[in-house]
Amino acid sequence: MYRHTRDTGGKTEDDQAGTTAPAHTAAGAVVASTFEELAPALPNEMAGLRRKLIHWLGQFPFTPDNTHDITLATYEALANVAAHAYPDGHGWAQLEAHRTPEAVTVTVTDTGCGIPHTRPRPAALRTTGGRGLLLIDQVTDQSEIETGPEGTTVRMTWHPAPLPATSPA
Repeated sequence: MYRHTRDTGGKTEDDQAGTTAPAHTAAGAVVASTFEELAPALPNEMAGLRRKLIHWLGQFPFTPDNTHDITLATYEALANVAAHAYPDGHGWAQLEAHRTPEAVTVTVTDTGCGIPHTRPRPAALRTTGGRGLLLIDQVTDQSEIETGPEGTTVRMTWHPAPLPATSPA
């Protein structure tokens, strides 16, 4: 299991902002195939989970596009937890990720109010948002959503191609 403790030594501003993955893993480093974190369902905490996921993903030889898609979809699911799962403002988000040789599966779980089957929206009302689940579906190889009054689980799977092997010069 991967547990990341914040250490900003030697990190760039982009690394801290959660927009880039570390360039490489030190030779001989142990790579954890499982990542798990639990955090309060608050926007700044969800951003922190995104940064930790990026750090974990940086241990694997994924293309930048693979890492971007995984991070983007995961953050959309986390942002939905912070914005919608707990109308009273108190709750938790659980982020789990697992890497096998064939796939990466990321699961975001909450114990909030669930996703309503219909969300009425007046036709003339212009809104921002409301496209997160569609985006998740578009950037994953497979996504599943289980929801009900006891909470929601969003499970996303990718089959990322590894970085091409570099040929010796």
